[in-house]
This record gives sequence, C-alpha cells and structure tokens, in this order.
Amino acid sequence: MGPFSILFLALLSTTTNGFVVEAENDGAFVEINEFDEVTLGNDLFTVTFNSNATAKSLHKNGVNILENIAEGMQTWYLDWNGERAYFTPSLVEIVRNTPEQAHVRFVQEANYERELMYIEFHMVVFSALSGIYQYIKLSNPTDLTVDFAEFRTVHRFDHALMPKVSNIIRSEATPDVSGRPLIQDTTWQLADGTYWSKYDLCGYIRETPWFGVYGGGFGGWIVSASREYHSAGPLKQELLVHQDSLMLNYFHSTHFGTPNLLVPPGWSKFFGPYLVYINTGSEEEVLADAANQALIEQSQWPYSWVEDEEYPLSRGSVSGRVTGQTKAMVVVYDAVEQQFDLQNLGYLFHAETNEDGTFAIENIRPGSYDVVAYPLAGHGSENLARKSITVEAGGTHNIGDLDLPEPANIIWAIGETSRRSDSYHWSDELRNYYWHLLPPANLTFEIGKSDIGNDWYYAQTKTPGIWKVTYEDERNGYGRILRVAFAAASRSASVTVAINGNDIGHFAYDNDATIYRDALQNGNFHSEVIAIPANYLADGSNTISFELLRGLIMYDAISLAVDE
Repeated sequence: MGPFSILFLALLSTTTNGFVVEAENDGAFVEINEFDEVTLGNDLFTVTFNSNATAKSLHKNGVNILENIAEGMQTWYLDWNGERAYFTPSLVEIVRNTPEQAHVRFVQEANYERELMYIEFHMVVFSALSGIYQYIKLSNPTDLTVDFAEFRTVHRFDHALMPKVSNIIRSEATPDVSGRPLIQDTTWQLADGTYWSKYDLCGYIRETPWFGVYGGGFGGWIVSASREYHSAGPLKQELLVHQDSLMLNYFHSTHFGTPNLLVPPGWSKFFGPYLVYINTGSEEEVLADAANQALIEQSQWPYSWVEDEEYPLSRGSVSGRVTGQTKAMVVVYDAVEQQFDLQNLGYLFHAETNEDGTFAIENIRPGSYDVVAYPLAGHGSENLARKSITVEAGGTHNIGDLDLPEPANIIWAIGETSRRSDSYHWSDELRNYYWHLLPPANLTFEIGKSDIGNDWYYAQTKTPGIWKVTYEDERNGYGRILRVAFAAASRSASVTVAINGNDIGHFAYDNDATIYRDALQNGNFHSEVIAIPANYLADGSNTISFELLRGLIMYDAISLAVDE
C-alpha cells in the first residue's frame, strides 16, 4: 500500500470495493484506492487522478472522454518549463468530503535537491455542477531565485471523440498535419499550400473568459471568472487551444514578449480558481452553454467558498477620470518595480474608460498598487499617467484625474495610437502565418491620397525594404516632432528613420517573437518621439522613410506635428 493510502486510512473510516470512503455520498465525493488513485465527482461526472495529479479517466454519461490519449501523453496536469520543472506531489489531503462539496489538494514540498517550489494544487467539486474548480498556491520558501519560462495546466481529450476547438473568435476542427513540412515551431504547410499553426488559435487572455474542446456530443472548457492572476497586461496574448484536442491554461509564459518569471525568495501567489467545465449537447449547445457558464462564474467572483487567507473575499474598488485623451485603458497592478505590460510577479486589474473618461474597477485585492493609464486614441502615443495607491478591503478609492494630454499642432497622422495595428491592412484577419509574408518590401504612402486601411500594412516584414511617407510642407522656421509608435518588434528588429535623406533616428529592439507567430495587432510596445530640425524640411514635397534593416516591425501610429 502506498503512502497516500496510509494517509487516507488514518483520516477515513470505511473501505468499499477497494476504495477508502469517508461516507456514503449522494452528491459530491472524493475517494482514494490502494493504488493511490484519487477519484472526484458527483452524480454528473467522475474523474480519476493518478498519484502525481495527472488524470486517468473522466466519465460523463457513461463515456470516458479522456480515452485514446496518445501513448506516452499525460493529461489534466500541472507543469512548467524552467529550472527544476517538476510537479512531484508527496502528499494528498482531503480538505472536505460532504455531499455538497468534495475538496482535495496535492502538495509538493520544496527542497534543494529536486523541487525548489512549494506547490498546492487544489481540486473542488460541488454536487450540482459538472466540473472541477482548480487553484494553485505557489511559493518559494528557499533562498534561491527560481526561473520560470512557463507555468500552466494542460488538458487533453479524446481527439477521435472531440476533434474541435474554440477560442471564441474561431471554432473549428484542427487539420491533420502528419507528414506535412514543418515551417517553424508547431507550424506546418498544408497540402493546399496554406499554413496551420498552434499560434492561429491564440487569443487575448483577458478577453477570453472561456475556451475549450468539443465534439461527439461533449465539451470540455476552461472557464475563468477573473484573470487577475495571469502575467502581463491587457494586451497579453496566449496559447489557448490547439491540435490533439488540447486546451491550456497559461498563468505565465514568455509567449509574445513576456519576460521570464524570476521568483525571488519568499514570494508567493494564488492562481485561480478557474472551472474545468464538462457539458453535453449539440455543437451549438455546448458552445452557448460554455459562454453562459462564464457569465455565471463572473457573477460569483470572488468565490465565497474559498477559505484561504491568500484569497481575500473582502475587496476594494478604484475609480477616477482620465482627462485629455479620454479614450484610455486604466491598469491597476502590484507595485513590484515591473512594467505593467510585462509584469508577472503580482496581480493586475484593468478597465477601459467610459466616453467621458470615467472608470471604475471592482474586486481589487487589498494592497499597494500602481495605477497607469495609456491612450486608446489620438496621437500621444508616448503618454502614460501614473499614480500610486493603497486599496483597502471594502474600501472605495477615487484617485481623481489621470491626465493624458493630446499633442497640439498635428500636421498629419497615419492611424491613432492604441498599442495595436488595428486600423491597417490585414490587421483584422484571422491569425495565420501567411499574413506576414505578404507586405511589400517597398511602398510609398501619400498623405491626403493614400488610404491607411489598404495602403499601409500592419507590419513591415521584408529586408532590405523602405516604406516612405510623402507629404507637402513648408519651411516656417519651426522644426517638427515625429511620433512613431511600434506595436511589435520581432527577430531583433532594426529600423532607420530619415527625412529628405537626413537620418533622424535609428532604433533596435529585442525579439518579442510575435509577428512571425501570427500576431496581427501587437507584441511589445515601443514609442519614439523624434525632433526634426527646421533645416531638414523642404518647401513643397517632403519624404519620411522607414528603412527596415533587420527583423520585422509592426506599426501602431505615426504623426507629425509642428514643434513650436
């Protein structure tokens, strides 16, 4: 008999058909057998986990929807990619086992030989809900800094039964890529010449409250009432679903430009809860039901049933107003000396402003935060407004005004700033590797005649290549201010900016690995404000050029103003 069984025999009282059971359960239940397998469920489904917290089976309506998983593959597990990346629980405990709620946790103790992190992986089932709530408590009790590239849960289903996936934006069957040429990581060219990649199915994590796998009358979904515990900011993109009937819940990853998570000694964080939801019905019914369940979960956040001091039930709110450019994004995040859109150590909350610039953000954990506002329109791409605040449990904090001044004396502009390329050619297409192959190496955009939706492309991707902007101007004794905001920069992009043959700026950026991984609207943001001397201007026609020397660059907005 294994150590888990010994633990449970000490806790529980009866044995039935090889299972150690606390009581007869008509609703939710948790059991463990002599092989250290843990079974959770209710009258709607049952799932059995191996002793390492990987799933062995999940039965719904008499069907095992985890059957036919590829040999050697595991499913429904917690893992990460980084230093000493193992989840090896040495303890399992029943937290609660009543007909109303079954709750079990797997625990990994930290040590210096193999596992550096202390991890609690909790699973909770209620009597009348077809799904498992999961949450993770992660902490570093050692005196070492631990490096994480990824931290996630992975959920595979029977691909023959459930071949379709949905990230809300697209719901489809993934193609058979066996034997097809591999173009780059998990990206293939299909027989008809088109491309398919796992990155096709990425999405904005904070805009995706549900996603999953379905088919054969069944659906399996990740349903998240809140994304406060995920890394990065409002524009964080992430893998959600891809081939082999796989759905992923990434709490942290370096995808699309987010840096590694460097966990310092003494750090801890609470991830979740989120719901792994199982439903049945036609394809249309399971999709609609998943969307409806997301609304139900959001209405219940924060969950009153969580009993943990690291998950505060009493929370605060923050309100205020953005002035100047009133269309803005407001971000509240832990003041941990990280950039808000690259943060990964703490919690983050956000909201877009109303038409009058006002905003309110609810259910913020008590603590110290930085508040940042950035424009979603206009031409002040470099603008950030900041304040530091303390949020108290049950408190309402009005922070007053956050000013985003709109630049004056604009002569012309290509697009408006939003940290996305969303007004340019192909930026609104469905993600695919194909798009970044299409923009021309060279183009000329004529102010007043060319159209940004057709004649300016979401990304400049070919080297050597020069994109030119021509416009009419006159020497009036004043210089000019050129604002160039890049929505992404990939493969160590390098670009030189010139006016009428005079170099006015050279910019190089680290690889955010976004454009060639199907991102069409953003990666890591960069804003440049360039002063143009008056003597560089010409009476009549002027030309500003963007020469791509290396890599790929994505545009947010460009504008020219008089420097008075």
